[in-house]
Amino acid sequence: MNYNESMEYMEAIKKYGSALGLDTIKTLLAKMGNPQDELKVIHVAGTNGKGSTSAFLQSILMESGYKTGRYSSPAVFEYREIIRTDNTYISEEEVADILTYIKSKCNEMVKESLPHPTPFEIETAMAFEYFKRKKCDVVLVECGMGGEGDATNVFKKVLCSVITTISLDHTKFLGSTIGEIARVKAGIIKDNCPVIVSNQTDEAVESIKKIAELKKAPFILCQNAYGIKAEGFLTLYEYKASNGKIYKIELKMPGTYQVKNSITAIEAALALENRGFKVEENIEKGLLNANWPGRMEVINDSPLFIIDGAHNPGAIKELRDSIDLYFTNKKITFIMGVLADKDFKKEAEMIAGRGEMIITVTPDNERALNGEILADTIRPYNSNVICAKGMDEAVKMSINSVNVNNCDLIIAFGSLSYLKDLRRALKKYIKAKTNS
Repeated sequence: MNYNESMEYMEAIKKYGSALGLDTIKTLLAKMGNPQDELKVIHVAGTNGKGSTSAFLQSILMESGYKTGRYSSPAVFEYREIIRTDNTYISEEEVADILTYIKSKCNEMVKESLPHPTPFEIETAMAFEYFKRKKCDVVLVECGMGGEGDATNVFKKVLCSVITTISLDHTKFLGSTIGEIARVKAGIIKDNCPVIVSNQTDEAVESIKKIAELKKAPFILCQNAYGIKAEGFLTLYEYKASNGKIYKIELKMPGTYQVKNSITAIEAALALENRGFKVEENIEKGLLNANWPGRMEVINDSPLFIIDGAHNPGAIKELRDSIDLYFTNKKITFIMGVLADKDFKKEAEMIAGRGEMIITVTPDNERALNGEILADTIRPYNSNVICAKGMDEAVKMSINSVNVNNCDLIIAFGSLSYLKDLRRALKKYIKAKTNS
């Protein structure tokens, strides 16, 4: 297959849906020679912060001279972004070559009357094969959903496990309480391999700690930062780490939640240092140079236009805290689009009152909540809400709101699935204005 044929193949196999459980992925990987067994892995689970924490840790490793692989799904802006070595995405040719190889193994499984792997299982297998071929020094692998039964949870041992903040999300599959979800996420912990846990609720911490004790896994709980302040979009803080050293950190990635995520990366880096990786001296530089699109990302300066992937109540709280830190007393126009299986009523209650105007959209996703329903949900908390017919209209309305409502900036948030379309619509608007 060439690249286009590979993408058609991935589209065609969406009919196999998604499923928790490891039998199918283990069978597929066995047919491929178990490429995952040749990787040195940092396994990352959690509800919020997986991507940012991995980005921080990857940057530290790169500054230290290590060749890194990173697997993060789903894609937001470009399909190939889910698999990368350092800052380079897997190429179209490599996608086509590896998917052709995997397709042959899937066909073998079907002939043996075994279940056909899901798209996520195939992408996971593609990532492991790619990282093996690239001979990566360290590989960061993010869980898709959950942990214990997630297709990525196929490693016999890892350099360390990382568990970021746990909040109520995917409750239909993972459990109805923080403790239940944390137990599932803690399923990635391996015997005698250290686990680094973001500072979070006692309920989550205790649930994870019990699993760590059963696995005899060294348990490192991250502590809080102090002296947090913002200088423009630069965030500064100090942190006393588990090694007793005080780190003075500067982050270019804005967002109050990035303080917690970067601290988790610090402790993970120290765990790697204890396992022979020379990374400690590059922690501060690595954190400063880290980048992760779609998280409090400025995509336009005038008017100021920010996109953020806050898509559940925990992330909405972090977004609200970030607004309070960076945009105190500023008037904001929100663009909001969500998926129907999220707790959008709670999200509306938490954030709607902070917006001067709110524009709702319907993401291009089969799980999307209709923007009109979202607008009706928001209205009790903010009457100045309207549903846009599409992304082009949402961009025009938001920029107009900056003028009409004397707003200082625009923040688009919610499902990551619509941010690509919104970014494209903004570029189209700016180009049209420039040419007019």
